[in-house]
Amino acid sequence: MSAEQLRVGDAERDEVTTALHEHFAQGRLTREELDERLTAALSARTVGDLRAITRDLPGPLAATDGGPRGRGPWEMG
Repeated sequence: MSAEQLRVGDAERDEVTTALHEHFAQGRLTREELDERLTAALSARTVGDLRAITRDLPGPLAATDGGPRGRGPWEMG
């Protein structure tokens, strides 16, 4: 089984939705794009699903305390 096929849970979906909101706040996504990606993130079943949602976005994002944020399995590179 490849990493792309690994199942994700609520914690991973929540991390991606948080990251998407941060990207929206930084002007990288329109409201429509955010809504589409949030819907996809909340229904994601695998690491590959989450990677597809975030593939064109830079990462990792800085944490709110200014420190580096860890990388989830869906964040490549």
